[in-house]
Amino acid sequence: MNSTAMNMYAGLSLMEGGRFYGQDMDRSLVRETEYYKLLQHELEELGGGNVDISIRDVRKNNGIYRKACTVRFGGAPIAPTIYLEPFYDHYLRGEAVSESAQNILDYCKEKTPSVTLPENFFREFGSIRDRLGIKLIGTTRNQALLQDVPHVDFEGLSAVFYYLLRENSLGNGMIMVRNVDLERWNMTVQELYQSALRTCPQMLPPVFRPLSEVLNVLQPTGEGELYLLTNEGALYGASVILYPGILQEAASYINGDYFVLPSSVHEVILLPDNGEDPGELLQIVREINHTQVSEEEVLIDGVFRYHAGDPSVVRVA
Repeated sequence: MNSTAMNMYAGLSLMEGGRFYGQDMDRSLVRETEYYKLLQHELEELGGGNVDISIRDVRKNNGIYRKACTVRFGGAPIAPTIYLEPFYDHYLRGEAVSESAQNILDYCKEKTPSVTLPENFFREFGSIRDRLGIKLIGTTRNQALLQDVPHVDFEGLSAVFYYLLRENSLGNGMIMVRNVDLERWNMTVQELYQSALRTCPQMLPPVFRPLSEVLNVLQPTGEGELYLLTNEGALYGASVILYPGILQEAASYINGDYFVLPSSVHEVILLPDNGEDPGELLQIVREINHTQVSEEEVLIDGVFRYHAGDPSVVRVA
């Protein structure tokens, strides 16, 4: 890949009254785990008896764990989740725990959606069928997660499944489908997969555009064009390579075979196959993943190739 194309590819991306306030102490001495205990206490004090506060570690992509807080008002069926590491940073810079707690409560109250879920929600497959999505993740780095969720593996990637909740105040909320759900529904993984292949393209239609158009830059004459493949909203859009017929459609547009370069879990880049060395492309993908993409959004250090007419991609590096 030439340097211009590589640059385009990289472009995608204290104690008073029993409470600590920090004015008279070295805040760095308060470890992060202790801070979260103080924050939970403050949230419970300010929230009163009608609010359920839960602070926990949430497993993200690639084995990354983040500290998250869920604030549920009055037994609401859906509650927003907010990640807490930035609030610890604010604390180290001087923000009082009570101020952070109030900001969290205010935000979660504003973002709590006024939705009513059916009584059989997630107990019956029909309650989630129409909003069933697919997410692609790297198999090797997600072994712990894959023990708990149904998945389809191929070429070093794993397709996992989620229910997408779209609500104006909350944005996009995702609930992972787990093995216990599949058992309850008396379904096989392949049945789940085929159902998701029908619903996901309708819920999140594919987007295929020249990368130069996406980045609003001029593509030098004579250099191979790169193409972005994702979905509307760029939400786990790398899974679009699984959509029936999409790879062949792209081959028809590109007029030939192409490489698939994983940009992140949200999109892939298509590069027309003009004889590039897959090993060199792998080095570029690896460099981009390690310098330009957050760790939890990395898909895989790998290069795939699509041959026009084939049903799927093949990993070549």
